Amino acid sequence: MIDPASESIIGRYSLPGIEGAHGVALDVNARLAFIAGEDNNKIAVFDLSSMRVLGTYPVGRDPDVLAFDPGVRTLYVAAESGQVTVFQENGSALVLKGTIKMPHAHTVSVDPQTHFVYFPLQNLNGHPVLRIMTPAEK
Repeated sequence: MIDPASESIIGRYSLPGIEGAHGVALDVNARLAFIAGEDNNKIAVFDLSSMRVLGTYPVGRDPDVLAFDPGVRTLYVAAESGQVTVFQENGSALVLKGTIKMPHAHTVSVDPQTHFVYFPLQNLNGHPVLRIMTPAEK
C-alpha cells in the first residue's frame, strides 16, 4: 500500500497462491481486488478490508489484462495464450462462466454502461481488429 501524500510504502501484503502478480482489476463496491498470477496461471480474489487472499482460480496461460463489469458482476481475464476466462462474482467468490478462445486477445476492456466487452487484436490475418462482445440477453 502506498501513501500518496508522502509517496511512501506503508504496507505490503502477501498473495499466497499467486506467482508473478501482473494484472489487477477492482470491484470497488465489494472492496475486492482481482489479481492475476502470470507465472502460475491463476487469479486471486483479494479482500481489501482484511488484506488477505480469499481464493484462487485457474485461468489461461500467461494472464495479462483483467476487466470487471460492476453492473453485471462479471470478470474477464485475457491471457497471452489467447484464452479469455469469464467469471461471475458470487459474494466474495468467483464462478466460472466459461472460456473464449481468441488468438492475440491479451487485453480486454468493458463498458459498464452497455456491458459490451472490447478485445483489440493486434494481428488477425495481418491486420489489427477490434472485436466487440455483446452481453447475453437475460
